[in-house]
This record gives sequence, structure tokens and C-alpha cells, in this order.
Amino acid sequence: MPAEPDLDKQARAETAGEIPHDAVLAALGKVVASEAFGKAERPGRFLRHLVETALRGERHLLKESVLGTDVFDRPASWDPRLDPVVRQEAARLRKRLAKYYENGGAEDEVRIELPVGAYVPVFRRKSVEVETAPMEAPAVEHAPVLRRSVWPYAAAGILCIAAAVIAWRAVSHHESPTSIAVLPFTDLTADAANQYFADGLTDEITDSLARIKTLRVVARSSAFQFKGKTVDIREAGRLLKVANILEGRVDRSGDRIRIIAHLERVTDSSLVWSNTYERQTSDLFAMQSQLAADIATSLKATADIPAARHVPNAEAHDLVLKARYDMQQMTTESLTRAEAEYQHAIDLDPAYGAAYAGLASAKYNRFVARGSAYQTEAERKSAEQLFHKALELDADLPTPHAILAVLAMQYDWDWGRAERELQLSVAGPPSSTAESFYAFLLTFRGRFAEADQHVRRMMDLDPFSTASMNNLAVVRNLEGRFAQAREISQQIATEHPSMIAPQQMIGATYIEERHPELALPVFRQLKPRFPQAQFFEAMAFARAGQRGEALRLIRPFEEKYPDPNVSMQWFALVYAFIGDEPNTVKWLERSVDRHEWQALSIAVHPAYAAMRNSPGFRALKKRIGLDR
Repeated sequence: MPAEPDLDKQARAETAGEIPHDAVLAALGKVVASEAFGKAERPGRFLRHLVETALRGERHLLKESVLGTDVFDRPASWDPRLDPVVRQEAARLRKRLAKYYENGGAEDEVRIELPVGAYVPVFRRKSVEVETAPMEAPAVEHAPVLRRSVWPYAAAGILCIAAAVIAWRAVSHHESPTSIAVLPFTDLTADAANQYFADGLTDEITDSLARIKTLRVVARSSAFQFKGKTVDIREAGRLLKVANILEGRVDRSGDRIRIIAHLERVTDSSLVWSNTYERQTSDLFAMQSQLAADIATSLKATADIPAARHVPNAEAHDLVLKARYDMQQMTTESLTRAEAEYQHAIDLDPAYGAAYAGLASAKYNRFVARGSAYQTEAERKSAEQLFHKALELDADLPTPHAILAVLAMQYDWDWGRAERELQLSVAGPPSSTAESFYAFLLTFRGRFAEADQHVRRMMDLDPFSTASMNNLAVVRNLEGRFAQAREISQQIATEHPSMIAPQQMIGATYIEERHPELALPVFRQLKPRFPQAQFFEAMAFARAGQRGEALRLIRPFEEKYPDPNVSMQWFALVYAFIGDEPNTVKWLERSVDRHEWQALSIAVHPAYAAMRNSPGFRALKKRIGLDR
């Protein structure tokens, strides 16, 4: 039996430069002279510095604080926390390298890689292979938004992450003259206690405009990246891909409210429309409805302005604004406050559909955040009943249908009912949340072409959201488009280096492309913050054929089974890469028993391709309705 390859030794050797220096420098010359690098001087100079420094054995100089001054001419007082030039340029460099090797450099004998999270390049011969079994590539599976702390908010359609400027090159969109983004309204009182009011009003106007079918309205989570910033209208419009920008200011004093709003055309920053509204606090709902109608009129989108189904009690409406703001804060305390505020609003106005939808979302978020090991059927049913009540009162609310579809998929495995709910959801006001869940349902069922249509709509509505980008990466990974999944995740990781999910995906794609030696540094960097990254180390070793090391790494977790912080799917992935079908199926059965979201991907997951038609696997697919 041949000896197992030493993955650690190989990674160290190639990074240290055991490939002849001349061969590396020749490869470097081809890369920087390529079309992927073009005429831009900075990326070629950056790559050359990294490679030549590594070849000299001065790896200790390849760190952010040194590179900023040596390569990018930053002063000695430069603070990388305030100016992330090195991280940004490294991300761009990785994209150029990927483009080069995907197009003209695929057959190069020596390949230069820059692993995410490090500035020490890796040199790899084309002939070097570390896998020992011709298995299909794995995928690290996650809940739709990949991390428990974020997923509930994506599910409820209330993400508040201030996302980075991320362009999705796979989508091209021509700005419709009736496309619009509502930027966060400014609170003129400068009173922190009033912040909920300005943010809530922005949300309400966004929702009102989204109900007008002839308008394309960018989602809150993308528009709110501009909160507290001086905005260049043309740049904001270009990034959000809209033709119009709405800005506003709010002043509340006693029982009087004044709103100053103006709509600007992106192409030339000209004023399209402006108005000032001043009324009593009790007339707020009518005022915001009038504002939305005036905007629609100015954009010639008046044909289908829907009438309000219910004019809420003024105090109840204010409580809903507070609750929405509290849910954005993503803390246990703020969620508890939001739940109480929604309930109080319902007590004051039992016909207020949005209050029921908000309370259902708050309960659902709490349910999901507790994890599958601690969830109860009573909690789930309570949220379901509230969502149904919200729809009885306002059938146009998109979020209840979307969450009911998720529950039907994950807990009842009723795919027909889930798709009917999603069809109702996407037929209503545009919702990136609804589009993302529809994309997942279709992906899980292998309907990739249809899923891609909903992915495009999701990104069109919410192009800046890290949740949308993470969802896109997961879908691309399940489709086997690993390079795209990694590129998307690298973009997120550059702007959000503390996020764990994109780093996991980056490492996973290296494994899937049969380069586990590039995955190891990524996962080891994560371990201090995320001890479960040891599972993904195990996947890399399993992919390299080092069964003993893989089993050693997961043994501590097996001894603690069941651990609510560990997905059963992770065990299954390790055993799948080892090629141990019985243990793979055993852990997948446990994942299904726990109703893990990850279990829904088993029919398309690349890691299971080699065993997908075995009797045990087919029985498992049949159990959750994925045998068709």
C-alpha cells in the first residue's frame, strides 16, 4: 500500500521555494505580462514583491503592516485598520491570478497562488497531485446565510448589515427610469432616542414603494450602507444600479413631524421632485403614504398604486417602527424588546397585519437562533400561526409566504407546498428574501437553470447585502461552479475580514478543486475564533488521502456527540471524502433527524456524487422527498 502524502510537508516545501527559483521567476514573468494583468502597474509590482521576498526567504516581511509601507508608500504612522489598502489590493490580485489561470495559464508548469488570509505566495507544480481517490469534490454546506447570527434576519427580510461595495460581474442590468433607492433618512433632532423613527420611516417608505409593481426598489440592506455618509448621487446610483435616489430629513418635535424629501436623477444629479410635509404625529401613516404616492407620480408610475389595506392606530404604528429598529440590532435584549413591542402593537390594533408579521419574525428568529438541538415544535407552530394571521390581514406581505415555505421545506419536507408559498411570495412586492429562498428550493431539487433566474433577481434587488452574496456563493458551490463561489467569498472576506462564513467557503472550494494544501492555511487561521474549523481541516486531510489524520481531528467531536454547536453534516462530509459510505449515510440520517437545513442539499451536494445512487442514500432522499 503506498504511503499517504504528507500534506503539511508539501505545503511547507512549495511555499519555501523548493521549486527552482528560475522556474518561479519565469512563471511570474508570464503572469504579470498577461492580459489578466493588462497595463495596470500596481498589481504586477505587488505580486513581484511578494514572490521575490518569499524566494529570498524573508517571509517575516510579508505582513500587512510592512507591505503597506514597502509597496504602497504609506507613511510609518499608517494604520491598516483605517486604510485597508493591502487587503483590498490582495483581493484584487487573487482575482487577477484566478482570471489568468482560468484563461491562458491553465497549462503552466508552475502555478503561483496567494491563499486568502495570508500574503505569503504558494508555488505549485502542475504535476503535483495530493488526492488519492477520484472522488467528487466536497462542499462545505451552511444554512442559507451560512451563520446562525445572520440567517434569522435574512429569513425575516430585515437584514441590517452595512455591506461593502461589491459588484457581481455575472449580472448586467440596465437602469430602468423607474428604478429607485431610498437612502436612510437623516434625523434632524440629533437625539439618539429618535434614531428608530428616522430608520423606521425609511423602511416604511421603501416598503410602500416596493408595493408599486412598476417600480424597481433596491432593498434596505443595500441602501443602508450609505447611512451616516456623505453621498455622491451619481456614485450611489451607479453602485446600486438605479436611475433615481430618494433622500430625506426628519424632524420630530412634540406632536409635530416634518419630513423634507427630494428625489434626484442619477445621470446628472438634477432634482426631479421635492416636497416638505408637516403634520401631527397621529397622521404619520397617512403622510408616508402620500409621500410614496407623490414619488410614484413624479416617476410616472401611478397606474397601480395600491390602496392601504389598513390604516393602523398611531401608537401601534410607532411601536412597530421601534420594534423594526430593535430587530436590526441583532442582540438578545433588542429581540426581546422587539417581541414585546410587536405584541403591544397588536393589543392596540388587532387588525394590523404588519405587526403580526413582525411578531412572527421575532419568534422565528429566536427559534432559529436556538439551534436545531433546542428547537421545539410548539415554537415553530406559534410562529406559523402568526404568519398565517398576518396574511389573513394583508395578503400582499411577502415575508410570511417566504418563511412558511422554508418551514415546509425544512420541517415537513413538503416541497409542493413550499413552492406554492414561494410562488405567492414572488408574485407580491419584490423581495430579495423570497427570491433567495426560491433559488435554494430549485437548487436543492437540481433545477439549476430556474434557480439562476431567482439568483439574478435577488442580486438585482439587493446587490450590496453580504447575506445575498453568501447565498450566491452557496448556490454556485452546489452547482459545482467552485471558482465563482470562491471569487464571491473573497470579495466578502476582503471587506469583512472578521466574517467566518466566506473563509469557510474559500477553503471548501480549494478542497473541491483538489487543492487541499491551499485550504489548510485558511482553516487554521479560523481555529482561534471558530474551533469547529478543525472539521474542515479534517476534510482537507481526507481529500488528500490521509484518513488517519482526518479521523484523529474529528474524534474529539464524536466523543462529545451530540453537540448542539456541531452540524451532523460536517461528520458526513469528512466520511464522504474518506470514501466511507456507511458512516456518511449514518451521519446524514442524523442530520435529517435533526431537520438541519444542510440536509436539504444531499441530492445535489458534490461531495456525495459517488454514492448518490446507493440503496442507503436513495432511501434517505426518498424520506425527505428528494427522490424525484
